[in-house]
Amino acid sequence: MSENGVRVPDEVYFVDFIPNHIKQGITKYAEDSLRARFERELSRCIARWGELSAETVQAKPFERLFREARHLYIDGYLEAVVALCGMAVEGLCISIAEDRVREEALKNKLIDPLEPVRKKIEPLKKYFKGSHSATLLHHILDMRIKYVHLFKMQIDQKDVLECVNKLHLVLLAEYGLIPERGQFRVSTKEDVERRARQMGITFE
Repeated sequence: MSENGVRVPDEVYFVDFIPNHIKQGITKYAEDSLRARFERELSRCIARWGELSAETVQAKPFERLFREARHLYIDGYLEAVVALCGMAVEGLCISIAEDRVREEALKNKLIDPLEPVRKKIEPLKKYFKGSHSATLLHHILDMRIKYVHLFKMQIDQKDVLECVNKLHLVLLAEYGLIPERGQFRVSTKEDVERRARQMGITFE
């Protein structure tokens, strides 16, 4: 109970006054805050960026989600990374269904956004180019359940990096490009396995 008789709730509320200042044309507080945060986090951002692999995937709708997940990882928003990787898995499954499934009834089911993504992976197995893609996608969804649905768990940065890396491997297997002699070629199974070894990921 506060001094004026108003009960203070047990929950913690976050109040951000800076948007009001910006709306009034006062941007100095925002500039100072962003500059201070950037300087404070810069070394950690650089370290996290250095943990990621180079991107060599074709531009597909879900690829934007992957790029955003990478940026979030660099900035340290770990829960958001896992959530966005899960979204990318759904986008990937829909994209593969649109590109590779010819049977109309099956395609319509697989591109249906209301259909659970887990139920899309198994029917898509024969359409995946990568022999490990289905397993990796399930691992990513397991991570989403672990950290997003069971949000009380303390998130482990190593798990999040593994989640990003496994998504990267699937994208490399399914839509990957490898730079070679100033041009690009389609990725192979050997490329994916070599990248996995560099990441410290072993296939079951």
